[in-house]
Amino acid sequence: MNQVVIVDDDMIVRVTLRSLVNWEDFGFTVAADFHGGRPALEYLRSHPADLLITDMKMPDLDGISLIHTLRTEGRLPVVVALSGYNEFALVRQAFLEGAFDYLLKSDLTQASLQELLKKLNRQIFPDSGPKKEDAFTGGERLNFRLEELEGAWGVALFEIDEVQKQTARFGEDLEEMLQKPVLELARQIPRIAARGHLAAVDPFHYVLAYRAGDPVQYRSTILSVVRQLQAVWMDFMNLPMSAAVSLPAEGDGLLQALELDSRLLYLAPLSGRRAVCAAWERQEELEVFFREETGLERLVSAWYGADQVVLSEEREWFLSRLEELDFSQALSLCLILIALLARMFRRYSDDFFGLFPDDVDYREKLGRLSGKRELLIWMSNYFRWVADCMEKRRDSRSSDLILRAKRFLADNYANPELTLGIVADYVGLNEKYFSSRFTREAGCTFSAYLTELRMQKAKSLMGATDLKMYEISQRVGYHNTEHFNRTFKKTFGQSPGDCRRAIREKV
Repeated sequence: MNQVVIVDDDMIVRVTLRSLVNWEDFGFTVAADFHGGRPALEYLRSHPADLLITDMKMPDLDGISLIHTLRTEGRLPVVVALSGYNEFALVRQAFLEGAFDYLLKSDLTQASLQELLKKLNRQIFPDSGPKKEDAFTGGERLNFRLEELEGAWGVALFEIDEVQKQTARFGEDLEEMLQKPVLELARQIPRIAARGHLAAVDPFHYVLAYRAGDPVQYRSTILSVVRQLQAVWMDFMNLPMSAAVSLPAEGDGLLQALELDSRLLYLAPLSGRRAVCAAWERQEELEVFFREETGLERLVSAWYGADQVVLSEEREWFLSRLEELDFSQALSLCLILIALLARMFRRYSDDFFGLFPDDVDYREKLGRLSGKRELLIWMSNYFRWVADCMEKRRDSRSSDLILRAKRFLADNYANPELTLGIVADYVGLNEKYFSSRFTREAGCTFSAYLTELRMQKAKSLMGATDLKMYEISQRVGYHNTEHFNRTFKKTFGQSPGDCRRAIREKV
């Protein structure tokens, strides 16, 4: 069960969240709840959680500070922000700190909480979720239950690579544009139609149950089937999918096989896009993955978050640990660290494969190194590369925010009440940081940019309309016509009237 911590200074909200749904039906259990951020922080420092639902405004330690501290310390679970109807600026700040989603307290109902938990299970916790018997019903899903299949079957779980990219490609109606074609293409393969059942768990995950025949030939047969499906989806939809494959099982063992497949997929990025992880090849590696995840969590969080201070400390610790291991053990630990980093990308729907322009098979690449010294050098360079990439992504996201700010200004320049604070609030940055960032990105101050925008709009209206000057003044956000006239003359070196006459003389 995924461990949940709830933080809100309102006892009624905490009780409501606990009682609205049967959490265990969705694969969660409420481990603790707290009235404030400070006791929650102390608890989370010694009790790792999977999901944190926290209020934004609390008297001792607010939600933003709680999230920021946990992220800095490398302890941040998946976060859902609780907010009032007028606290969207805080929610945006929470997103910048790494929050996954938010809930409005005014809209806190059983349906809204259930929808959130389903979303979490689709995107973050695919190996938990609702009761397994409910996972294969509805929509375009095939109507079959794994545990009711008679005889021995192999189970393969497919996951779309580059989820963010594919979501953008197929638009909002994923069931119609993505899921339906995936299933229809698979049904046209004769041996799938004759010996298999394929179901969609969601538009990004598909389960294949394939009847196991000759046990001697099973492994080569199931791998051949899986690769054929991957090839069909790639050839006809340009859709890369990775897969995990189990050994044959029967009855309830099929559900256990599916659970194992969902975990094996954590290792898939180590072989690049369209990887196939077979249980008989990766079981031991998977055990190492879960044995090491807690000890490497702080390093992975700092690495993904481009937290240079924590990363430097954790990187030195990791490299020192590699020095103590033999080459085989060190190689295995490096692969596990990369797989954990890939899982962090997946958790935030980020593109792990986009770190490099070409597909990378980490197993093959690291396996070609001649010894531990080369491995240490390679890992040191990889640390630096990923950290630089994440820093650039963060700068790029910040640049996107400035672009959004400019678009907001273009749409709202006529509002005379428009201020730096309003625009900073819109893009989710504090006012001081937004001001300095805007100046650096735009090449001028916020005030100068807005004034120039208004003056250019005014000049355009002078040439295209017969509006009086006070009307133009109001159209571009000035209450006071005299102020408008002075600003216009300062900008263009002539009065608005002279400018209009000059424009008309040219026509």
